[in-house]
Amino acid sequence: MPLTPSDFTALFTDQSHCTLRGGRLATVSLSEPVDLALPTGRVVVCDPFTGLGPFRPRPYTATVRPGRYPVTVAVVSFDNDGTPARVTAAARLSVADAPVARWELALGEHEDVTELGENEFFGYETDYGDVCFVDGSGVDALADHEDRLVEDLRAYVAADFARPPLWVGSDGEEVVAFNTGRGSGSYPVWVGRTDSGDVACFVADFLVLEKPGTVGTGTH
Repeated sequence: MPLTPSDFTALFTDQSHCTLRGGRLATVSLSEPVDLALPTGRVVVCDPFTGLGPFRPRPYTATVRPGRYPVTVAVVSFDNDGTPARVTAAARLSVADAPVARWELALGEHEDVTELGENEFFGYETDYGDVCFVDGSGVDALADHEDRLVEDLRAYVAADFARPPLWVGSDGEEVVAFNTGRGSGSYPVWVGRTDSGDVACFVADFLVLEKPGTVGTGTH
């Protein structure tokens, strides 16, 4: 059976409690939401410093109506052997103000969940633990402004994850960036759907909650 979703109800309820991998108890706090423009409605989640060329990130097959949508980051606070610690646990792009009836893995073209084994998933790779939401039309601009993105992410961490940085490129392309709680690796993205099947949200899960082992299968 492929990977199952984390408890996103807990992760996106301010001041809720959860259990991290390794058994530590943590408290959730939510960042200030930041609106992201999706001019084509094609959602991409990727490392903002990713190489392009043959490894260019591709949009997911689930699309939304073009518009502006809020991105919220869930941060967990815990005691790390006597030292207070905070890490990002997940990030949500909210599309509709409606309950999620079911979750499904966000898939790229030609990806099929029936090909996945136990706890496997199709995901994206990050070399440095940095992640972003971006419209499919803005992916090519990522490589042109890496220095600005590095500065913004450092400021975000220094500000205790209060508000993920929104970067606006020279041609109006927008990126909301943040970092993962577990650093480099492969991570899944989930699509939450309403009872009617409409997209309610996209969630980038950084796999910090206690659950069975997971196996990534590379980028989409």
